Formats: sequence, C-alpha cells, structure tokens
Amino acid sequence: MKKNINFKSIALIALLVIFSVACEESSQDVEPIVSTDDYPTATFVVSETNINEEGGELITVDITFDKMIDRGVSFNLEQVGGTAVIHEDYEIHDAIVQPYSNSAQMVIEILEDATPEDVETLELQVVRPSLASAYLISPNSQLPLISINIENYVSNSLDVSCDWDKGIEIGGSTYGTCANVDFDIYVSPADGFDINDPWASFNGDWQAATGDCPETFTIDPANYPDGEYIMWSDLWSNGFAGYGTDTLVPITATFLRAGVFSQDIVQDDSQALHSDSPGDADDPSGIHNGFIARIKVENGKFTITDFSGEEVVSGKSVNSKDTATKRPALPTSKESVSGLR
Repeated sequence: MKKNINFKSIALIALLVIFSVACEESSQDVEPIVSTDDYPTATFVVSETNINEEGGELITVDITFDKMIDRGVSFNLEQVGGTAVIHEDYEIHDAIVQPYSNSAQMVIEILEDATPEDVETLELQVVRPSLASAYLISPNSQLPLISINIENYVSNSLDVSCDWDKGIEIGGSTYGTCANVDFDIYVSPADGFDINDPWASFNGDWQAATGDCPETFTIDPANYPDGEYIMWSDLWSNGFAGYGTDTLVPITATFLRAGVFSQDIVQDDSQALHSDSPGDADDPSGIHNGFIARIKVENGKFTITDFSGEEVVSGKSVNSKDTATKRPALPTSKESVSGLR
C-alpha cells in the first residue's frame, strides 16, 4: 500500500531543529571567552602621606601583582584634589609592570619650596591602565586614592645673596656691572666695627670672596654665636674706573630664611660704589668699603636692620608668601669694559 509523504511536516521539523541549534549557540555566546581568574590582582603600598617640602623628598607607591603575565601593564597617577600644583610643588613618575615581572614603583617627587605657606594638600588617584592593557588585571584590584600633606619647610639658617647687576652705558654700548665689578662680602662682629677700618674687627672666617656675582653665603646659628654683626662690602676691582662714568652701583642683598621670609635690602647711596672709583686690584690706593646691613642672631631668631637703623625683618615667621622686593630686569652685557681701553 503506497503511503503519502507529508512534506509540510518534514519542513516544520527541520525548522525546529535549526531554531534549537541557533538558540543553543546564542546562549553559549554570552559566556566569557577567558576567565578573569587568570588575571593578576594588583596591590598598592604608599611609603608615606606626610612629607616636608625641603626638596629631594620622594613618596613611593609600590605595585605588586600576585602572578606574572606576558604583557606590560602601565599605571598612572591623576590629581583629583588638593592645593598643590604639579611642576611647582611636585612631579609624578609613572610605572610599568614589565612582562614576566610582578612589581614596579611609581614615584611622587616633592619639589623644594622656600616660600612661606600653609600645609599644602594633594589627592592623587591611581588610574586604570591604558586601554590596551586595561583588562589584563583582575577587576578585584582596588585602585587607591592617595591623600598627601606637604608641610612647609623651615630652615634654621639664613641664606644671603648679594647682587650688583646694573647696566652702564659707554660709547653707545651697555656693559654689565656683574662682569666688570668684583665685590667681596664680609661679616664682622658689630662690637667695635668701623667702616673706615673694617679689617680691624674682621675675624677672617665669615666671608664670600669668590669673584662671583652674586656672592652667596649662609649664616648658620651653629657657626655664628648669638650677637650682632655687620655685613659689608669690599671693592676688589672696578673695570669702569677711569672712564668718567657717573653712576652709583649699590648692592642688593637678599635675605632668605626658607619657609619663613625673603627680604631685599638695597645698599644706601652713601655706602654704594661710585662707578669711577678704583678697587684694591686696580690701584694700590684704591679702596671702597660699604655698609650693607646689620644682622642680629638671638636664639635662632634673625633681626635685620638697614643703614638707617630701621628693622627690615624681625621674628621667626612672616605670614606673607612673598615679602621680597621685585626689581625690574636691566639691559646688561657680560662683555668686559676693559676691551675699550
């Protein structure tokens, strides 16, 4: 007996089989291709969070993986808060955990800052690696927020800088006094000091006589017993002598106690060099000595007085962030004026 084949039923069954297989494949597609269980977990250890801005201080962030992988993974720090300013108060050095390694170190470098100021704050977030390596570490890794306090650095010493940079015109050209005038700076006990014979009380130790401009030195209470001192200048040579120039060359002394104060004193006109006066090396009879400032050292406190006797700065702290006098730049030349002779 011949049976009739129901092609409609066969077609329906085939469609059901295809649909079932497609659904099974679709359900498999949502499963992860690689398990994150194989990814390393990163941990972070910060060396410290309170630091002084004396300079050269470093905060380290140690990165450790619990297992090694065959690819490099980079980590960065991003400022998300605080008062500190990058490139002014601190620098960041990022890190890469190299292939087949499990550790690296990020560095936060605190920059030296002598400006008197309150404690600065800094909030840095460890950010996820670059997009190329973002999924190479376990999602269980906790990327920390690092909060840092940067304390004001206060020096026990007084740093002094004496500068006499000025432009003097001769024959239509401008010549710099730093290149042509050599001052030496000395400090003497105030007791018995006479500017007309300053060597009589000079002890031979406290001096800045290098031929540099500016001349610099440090008054450390460990080397300067409590008492009063006179800072004065001695002219060694003057390349402008004999040219008939008629100008004063005062010394500007900058007194800096890091983290406390910075103050300029401009030498009084009565004590400043006249540009046509010879120095010791120019003429055996040449001599010029000038009073710059009086400095009192007492129990770690510095009191500075100018020629008139007025206290310019006194005390252990100054609240202002910038007490230094700003001076305009002068058109000067390093060319020696002696070349005109």
